[in-house]
Amino acid sequence: MIALPDCVPEIADYYQVPIEIVAAVRLQESGSRGQLVGRIGPNKNGTYDLGAMQVNTWWLDQETNRNYLQQWGITERELLENECTNFAVGTWILYDNITRYGEWEAALAAYNAGSPNSPAGQQYANEVLATLGEQYQ
Repeated sequence: MIALPDCVPEIADYYQVPIEIVAAVRLQESGSRGQLVGRIGPNKNGTYDLGAMQVNTWWLDQETNRNYLQQWGITERELLENECTNFAVGTWILYDNITRYGEWEAALAAYNAGSPNSPAGQQYANEVLATLGEQYQ
């Protein structure tokens, strides 16, 4: 896998998300480009995906998200310019999903599509898990 920024082990440890999961999501989301992938979109719903972990701009919207990031001072610019913030937010989303759904397939599907039951999200989860082997399946 591609080397992760120095901040990622501490972030993964803080949220108790296996670093292998974080690395696999980053690889699936931005490949070898990492943070340089920038802003991708628009998606079908008009949102954009930002940086290495492709954090969706939905997380910035106070009207649609009770956990909107701007209440903590996290902006689109911060997600695009600060790779460690991008990883922290992506890992926090993974933590929230695994806490909510209890298993990685559902957590990863929700990371991608917002729902553990979305066919596109389930395909995404299977692709991420395939890169990890049997350890997380």
